[in-house]
Amino acid sequence: MVRRTLVVAVSLFGTVRSAAQTPVGAGLTVGAARLSDKRSERVMTGVLQIRPAPWLTVSAIPSVVRVANDTSGTSASSGGLGDLPLVAGAAVTLPARWSPTIGGALIMSLPTGDAACGLGSGQTTFGIDAGVGIAPTANLRFSADASRNLSGLAGQSSLTPSQATAVRLEAAADVAPRWTIGLSVGADVGSGDSTQALTRIAGAGITHAIAGALAVTVDASHGLTTASPRWVVSVGLGTVFSGISPVAPTSPLRRLQRSFGGAAGRSRGSGKVGACG
Repeated sequence: MVRRTLVVAVSLFGTVRSAAQTPVGAGLTVGAARLSDKRSERVMTGVLQIRPAPWLTVSAIPSVVRVANDTSGTSASSGGLGDLPLVAGAAVTLPARWSPTIGGALIMSLPTGDAACGLGSGQTTFGIDAGVGIAPTANLRFSADASRNLSGLAGQSSLTPSQATAVRLEAAADVAPRWTIGLSVGADVGSGDSTQALTRIAGAGITHAIAGALAVTVDASHGLTTASPRWVVSVGLGTVFSGISPVAPTSPLRRLQRSFGGAAGRSRGSGKVGACG
């Protein structure tokens, strides 16, 4: 049977053209995911982002998740806090042609979810992220980045194989005053594992700047393999930076991974859904 996955998300995020103008930002995501014929998730994820310096951002991404498994007509579910990713990212733009930006991030996920109930990994996990961006013109930007988990099976999430490297390519173009369209592609590369196949995702979106740091965004993604989330739709409003700058934790494809993937881990407890209310 072909595995089908449906993800629908409503998120509150903002996009700003200059991250340095926003020392503090916040966001909220509310979503639902159909990960297989049997497994589904509903997630509410918040983002608090602080910029102590123009080149440094620190983000906390808490979530509340409800996971359900339907087996032989019987539904079992668990709900509670998911794991808590903490992201420290640094980025600098070089004074050169096309304004190249390079960035990196360290990611630590605290086991605030109850792994015995199928929520989270049950262990503190670590990861790294690195990326580069360029702006050939004032209205056209590209970025590429890669991230990898450093904690083995303990860091495997419901959407991310533990032994793979996640690669993301994004492009954004200003098509009218205050209007920006974007395209993105994400893929897992390298080795998979025995419990989870590699994924491929393509996405598109549009952003409208309302005033200052406040913007509204609409994004949609489609899975390109049977192991991928089939569809993702998000609508955003707020002041959290979510442009294509390297290693931004609120970029469209990262929202999916951290909102749903970080909330309910597969490495531990996924077979115990229903053990907790």
